[in-house]
Amino acid sequence: MKVYLDVCCLCRPFDDQLIPRIRYESEAVIAILNRCSRDWELIWSSAITYEVAKIVDHDRKRYVSTFAAKTTTNILVDLAIKERAAGLMKLGVKALDALHIACAERAGATVLVTTDDALKNIMSHHSDIISIRIVNPAAWYEEVTRNESEDTA
Repeated sequence: MKVYLDVCCLCRPFDDQLIPRIRYESEAVIAILNRCSRDWELIWSSAITYEVAKIVDHDRKRYVSTFAAKTTTNILVDLAIKERAAGLMKLGVKALDALHIACAERAGATVLVTTDDALKNIMSHHSDIISIRIVNPAAWYEEVTRNESEDTA
């Protein structure tokens, strides 16, 4: 399974863990990253690298940057990806989010994992024009583990 986590997702463990939703999503992100170190493939991109470089908090930046070394696929933004992103932006998707979607598609990712509800909501109305699923980390990890449990039963 190929998994693309956007930067808001990668940074989730640094958000306020007293909020139940954030804590639950953080636990899921950590579990997903653990699975990527064993069973799944974590996808990286130059869009992620660009966004990580803008992180002000040094601990957060260092933590997120460590995952770049654990990836086997690094998608470089090229003209075709920029053109695809421009098309997605016409749907109301923000520029970096559009680049993440285009990079995830180029990589053949199974999912793009995000905690960005606005992105999920916009793209839920346009799922017919993208080749990946855009999912919340907690909901998706729960789905995956439930399906794995059913497969072994």
